[in-house]
Amino acid sequence: MNERQTAITSYLNDRSREHRDALIAAHMYLCKRGARRFRRSTSDSADLEQVAAMGLVKAADAFVAERTTPFEAYAWIVIVGELMHYVRDCEQAIRIPRALRSLDRRYVAAWEVIAAEHHAEPTPRQLADSLDVSLDTIGQLQALRRSQSVERFELLPAPAHGLTLDERLALRMAVDELLERERIIVLGTYGAGLSQAEVARMLGLSQSQVSKVLSRALGKLFQTLAA
Repeated sequence: MNERQTAITSYLNDRSREHRDALIAAHMYLCKRGARRFRRSTSDSADLEQVAAMGLVKAADAFVAERTTPFEAYAWIVIVGELMHYVRDCEQAIRIPRALRSLDRRYVAAWEVIAAEHHAEPTPRQLADSLDVSLDTIGQLQALRRSQSVERFELLPAPAHGLTLDERLALRMAVDELLERERIIVLGTYGAGLSQAEVARMLGLSQSQVSKVLSRALGKLFQTLAA
């Protein structure tokens, strides 16, 4: 058993401050790796490593033996989420017009209402009419949201523990047929092993919104795979 695995096992058996600190120390390399990926100048490194370390601490506090995702993979996802959230907030403070920032929360609410009513992803025209704004404004907001979303979840494999190759391919195809937000939430919850609250924070949604979208997505997957 190597040093990292020993630290994980010791912490799961005894969640003392000493074992928690040892677990964090054994995985600090993830913070440096994350900071390098998000660094835009040499002066960013210290701040990014500090943000990444906060993510590592959160991962340690939330990790339990019942999780099927290995701690290293789970911690990496949480660290990346913290870094993305930090970078997004920094960019928002500099670049995003106040009008779009105030519209974003209304956009999320309108998106959910229209999607539930029509059982389909809302069109830009539907969103513009609901929010009483121009199509250009909706286009700008959607471009902004795409640039700040958690596209990295798309790189995660579909959850496929214990499945045959044919079953994995069928599941992958079923996941690909979901709406973008449904797919991200399914992959974040089951592919990355994140909680609904963690996914909600990364997407800028409420936990109840994530729960509703996840429930709808799982229903679609069941219907597709049972067909």
